[in-house]
Amino acid sequence: METNIDKRKRLIKRLLTEELLPEEKQCLLKRKSVEEEMQKQWKQFADDPIKSKIKKRIWQNIQHRCDGKSKALVHIELWHPLVAAVAILLIIGGLLFLSVQDEMGGEKNIKIIAEKNQLYVLPDSTKVWMQPGSSIRYAKAFMQDRRVWLEGNSLFEVQKHKGSTFQVYINDAFIEVKGTCFLVKQEDAYCSEVTLFEGEIEFNIPSTCQKTAMLPLQKLTYNSMDSQTQIDNIANISWENGRYNLKDVPLDQLIQIVSRMYHTDILMEGVHRDEVSFSGSIHYNESLDNVLNKIRFSLNLNIRKVDDRFILY
Repeated sequence: METNIDKRKRLIKRLLTEELLPEEKQCLLKRKSVEEEMQKQWKQFADDPIKSKIKKRIWQNIQHRCDGKSKALVHIELWHPLVAAVAILLIIGGLLFLSVQDEMGGEKNIKIIAEKNQLYVLPDSTKVWMQPGSSIRYAKAFMQDRRVWLEGNSLFEVQKHKGSTFQVYINDAFIEVKGTCFLVKQEDAYCSEVTLFEGEIEFNIPSTCQKTAMLPLQKLTYNSMDSQTQIDNIANISWENGRYNLKDVPLDQLIQIVSRMYHTDILMEGVHRDEVSFSGSIHYNESLDNVLNKIRFSLNLNIRKVDDRFILY
């Protein structure tokens, strides 16, 4: 027999996947724990100047969705927490992942924080190559619900399980995974990058119902402030057992990649960059000095450091 907790879990799960019927939404709204959690989240927006911008964007989305309704109905007083909770719950369903924490309970979650570069293996044998300061969170009952909440930068090698999806949540969006290898970078509060090396993934923005299918060797950039995405192609880069393998990568592109990986400025002087390409590998936790030496020896270049910048010549 289905318990009230089981029913609530099922309703929230169906809401997040946009499968909920109108009468089921009303049923979910009547649950006190959901209302209290949404009110608490809404009040937190008012106490944080950064989150207040998100609050404003939420109401802009609500107004955009209320086509045909009167201005008086749309311009609801923001201080009314119950109406705010109802509006967000029905229209911005993706923000409910914080409510899901209540469903699972803190003691039923597992959270991993990487103090250094490390490899973490999830219960389904999915590998997560975590960078320092990044964290992942998932339920102990992971094999029944393969969802991971990520903060920071990590590369996923997802194991495919027939009949079971895998989702990675970042900011107010999530990635639907089909069994693949991809890198997530979140080095800005509002900007995320997803680079797909192999397989198939779908990037989902619940607030706008936008879904973007990604192909191998593509990079998607997502701005959560305006819910905009951009797709760029990358070339000649693959991932294998903790290493980025590069083949005939133009020097310009290589320098951009290394600069982003190590958060440093690398400049070139007097190098015929259009005629130079690099082939080799970079380990996920390899030092910058080692990488620059590989480039220097492979391409017969010199290097010097000026302040915090490296100059190849």
